[in-house]
Amino acid sequence: MQKLLLYLILLCSLLSYSQNKRIEITGMLSDKLGKVVDAHVINITSKQGTFTNINGEYTIPAKLGDEIKITSIQHHDLNVVVAGISIKSKKLDLLLNLKEYVLEEVEVKKTYLSGNLGTDSKEIKKSDKQAVMENLGFNPYPKRLTKIEREIKTAYAGGIQYGLGVVASLDYIINSASGRIDKLEKQKELLDNDSKLKQLKVTYKDYIVNELKVDSTKISRFLYFAHFDDNFTEAYKKGNLELIQFLKNQAQLFNIIQKENKSKITD
Repeated sequence: MQKLLLYLILLCSLLSYSQNKRIEITGMLSDKLGKVVDAHVINITSKQGTFTNINGEYTIPAKLGDEIKITSIQHHDLNVVVAGISIKSKKLDLLLNLKEYVLEEVEVKKTYLSGNLGTDSKEIKKSDKQAVMENLGFNPYPKRLTKIEREIKTAYAGGIQYGLGVVASLDYIINSASGRIDKLEKQKELLDNDSKLKQLKVTYKDYIVNELKVDSTKISRFLYFAHFDDNFTEAYKKGNLELIQFLKNQAQLFNIIQKENKSKITD
């Protein structure tokens, strides 16, 4: 009887461990035009991410219930929760929807311009709305918040008054206690990094390939590798000179690792 009980306890422990352990899931991203290359695949739950290769394929550790987010410049973001069938097959193929870019309707008014920027700029009058907002101390061109920024702002919004006139946000207390604010801010950090990496790829693509000698098919992987360094954010903020030196140092490490991995495979 004791042996049977011990066996059942051991079996339950093994089942629990297998359910909580992340496994490598592979998949392919595509849209109506074909394979999606260099899309960012993020496991929001485990804070891990990767990029799709030239065939639209990716591999990422995941377990049942993990939330996977797909981001791509040309596509709408996609969030999916890993289901049992994906764990069983170790496969998760997804279809992305392309963004449709529509120009906003604009009103063209007749103006009399001389072609001299200094003179013409004085002749352009402010709109009534812009003038009123500036007189009241408001910015007539406020920054448009992203979706995640709006969610964070909502999590902090609202308030109650207690004690000696001290105002505390009720939403903040609830969302802070539940961990929602931490989750949203970490998600924003991931998305901000994703945006930075895409911008770096567009700006420094030729430099990375021609000067740093990084394989053109591994640019996204190199930038993803580099952004984990503690000096990434500081170098990004300081601009070109600091960033170029930072990328140069990272490329040396990246190329060494790539050579070592290649030699291991050939051995």
